[in-house]
Amino acid sequence: MMDFNERVIPGVTANFQFQESLARYEFARINLKKGIKVLDLGCGTGYGSNLLSKNFEVFAVDSDKEVVSYAKKHYSGSASFIVADAVFLPFGDDEFDAVCSFEVLEHIEDDRKMLSEVKRVLKKEGKFIMSTPKRVGRKLRSPYHIREYSYDELSSLLKKYFKRVEIMGQSKSEKAKSAFDDFLKSQKAREKMVQGDSFGIRRLLPKPLKEKIWKLLGAFFGRATQESLKTSDFPITSDIENAEFFIAICQK
Repeated sequence: MMDFNERVIPGVTANFQFQESLARYEFARINLKKGIKVLDLGCGTGYGSNLLSKNFEVFAVDSDKEVVSYAKKHYSGSASFIVADAVFLPFGDDEFDAVCSFEVLEHIEDDRKMLSEVKRVLKKEGKFIMSTPKRVGRKLRSPYHIREYSYDELSSLLKKYFKRVEIMGQSKSEKAKSAFDDFLKSQKAREKMVQGDSFGIRRLLPKPLKEKIWKLLGAFFGRATQESLKTSDFPITSDIENAEFFIAICQK
């Protein structure tokens, strides 16, 4: 069963989180030349690969067999979905014009090996567009993260592998900030459901029913503010100070 807290699942995940994630793919789509060959590294459920496929030839990889199966089922024909490890990519040297990887690097134990692989599969002058959470303080923002980066740490790391590195920031509109408060309330409701299931009843329910219950719990809070959000409510600009996520555009 996919982890709802970690995976973005269209139709199940709160629209707040979905639009925030999709905005990164939209940024990549409009900043790359049409018709090129693109690798979506850490594609998750495939919604972003599907968007990229409108402009590019897309290959998409993830180490999680379940999400790759989901992607193949829901986005068949939009991209070639492959189960693979980010540090051992099953592609030849200089194979892709661009690599996109959103919210992946912070999960990888050997982040340097991943970046080395990205550089290897990129063609000369190829682009790497990635995102990662901005580190705030010492505590990790998510228990799923191995590490998080400050601006200087990320910049220094990327410059070891790419000749040009530009780091931008992704933030929220005022509308999105309000919706985020509602999003947190829905998350707390979902967490209580999980914590209160001391008898493990949740494991006995069919997957479609579990996803429906998860979605309904989220809908109890701020449906109007959530559903009206768009990718434009999560702008990517040069404003690093107020950003919550770093967006890096690198060139081999």
